Amino acid sequence: MLVNTHANGDHTFGNGLVANASIVASAASAAEMEEQTAASLAAMMRRAPEWGETGAYLRRIFSPFDFEGARPKAPTRTFTSFLSIKVGDKTVDLHEVGPAHTAGDVIVHVVEDGVVFSGDILFVDCTPILWTGPVANWLEACDLIAALNPRVIVPGHGPITDLAGVRRVQDYLRHIDREARIRYDAGLSVMEAALDIRLASFADWGDAERVAVNVSTLYREYRGRPDPAGEPSPFRTMAALAARGPRR
Repeated sequence: MLVNTHANGDHTFGNGLVANASIVASAASAAEMEEQTAASLAAMMRRAPEWGETGAYLRRIFSPFDFEGARPKAPTRTFTSFLSIKVGDKTVDLHEVGPAHTAGDVIVHVVEDGVVFSGDILFVDCTPILWTGPVANWLEACDLIAALNPRVIVPGHGPITDLAGVRRVQDYLRHIDREARIRYDAGLSVMEAALDIRLASFADWGDAERVAVNVSTLYREYRGRPDPAGEPSPFRTMAALAARGPRR
């Protein structure tokens, strides 16, 4: 049995390598997987050389991956809200906490062992990326992890952690939400805000340029509608930030 905690390819494109597994995911994640295909990423990477600084950034961050060769496999079982399953003699509770990082995030609680697999609700010592939001759901998901009082927490990215790691992710999200809101109210564009925000103690986290995506998603939340025409793509803003380095 395999659980996909969310739809992103780094967590799902290997499904096909586990040939006989039952694959479980939230219904929202299964729908998102149909849209975020390996073929679309492969097509994007074929065009990357045309896109200057942005293309160079894409080639750098995706260089370890061969999307042309990926053969994803769709979930065979979906659920909404909550599902409890038995794996051997262990109770494994699946809590749907999205939309947050993505549309259908799930955390996995192995009850008898006191272990939580957070998926990408937790990035430890690297920068979270808010693809979907709202940010309040992500904060509540962290509260749920804390309420489960796990002995061990396995994040989606970064080293094994504890409740201090959960609080640190919440601190980052609150900081970015607060700083983005100030700049939105002041009339700054997404690009201007992302370049202006000081990351303070979070500047040393890997992939700090993801603040560009986080600001873009928060701006959509504040205005209650999609980004206006002419707003640069988050990858373009991330490329600019990566070239400059994080603002401390």
